[in-house]
Amino acid sequence: MLGRVLCTAFILAGFTAASVSAACAPRFTMSVTRVTWQRDGVLTWERVDRRALRQPTIARLSPSLAPGESKVIARGTPGLRDVKVRYTQRDGGPVHQQLLSSRVLRKAKPRIIAEGIGQIPLADFVAHGVARMAYMAHGAMAMVATAYSGDCAGCGGRTASGRPAGYGVVAVDPRVIPLGTRLYITGYGLAVAGDTGGAIVGNRIDLGFGSERQAMLFGRRAVTVYRL
Repeated sequence: MLGRVLCTAFILAGFTAASVSAACAPRFTMSVTRVTWQRDGVLTWERVDRRALRQPTIARLSPSLAPGESKVIARGTPGLRDVKVRYTQRDGGPVHQQLLSSRVLRKAKPRIIAEGIGQIPLADFVAHGVARMAYMAHGAMAMVATAYSGDCAGCGGRTASGRPAGYGVVAVDPRVIPLGTRLYITGYGLAVAGDTGGAIVGNRIDLGFGSERQAMLFGRRAVTVYRL
């Protein structure tokens, strides 16, 4: 009997050490309770883990910042919860676990980031009657933006949707953003997804400009795309 108790202690000590050293595990405290050894060689124990809850990130449009600029308004704090788990092991074999309960001790507070839109884009929003829609944007996506114009060498004057190429018409991957979707793009302004391109795959977007010079000045940069 003493040998089984010592064996149980070593198993639990090793299991605890392995859990603490795991690089990807969140910070937590734990306590082992109700250790039992059944006659058929099954070892059972329960443990309460205190785990961190990641805080969400919220992006808000700000006219006080220039287009393309961002500022952290609130850093947020992670939440905290207790998770009770039952572990079972037979004759030194693999350990199986069963979630018994989960209780939130402290809710996570979100991280809030202000995305600059400048004063001119905000005036455009008001003029088009969609100011409130900006705060209802249900999809904020980080994308890599390039630029094109209808008068560049090898470019056509019409887009895949039939719209003339130019400022406000952007090329997208329709599997990510459906054609016809109204957008707001930081550092660019209001736009509509009206074209496609062989190189525009995934989180890539090609912004239409009125001239090749304007497109070259824009270059390639990271942007945030809001679906309105």
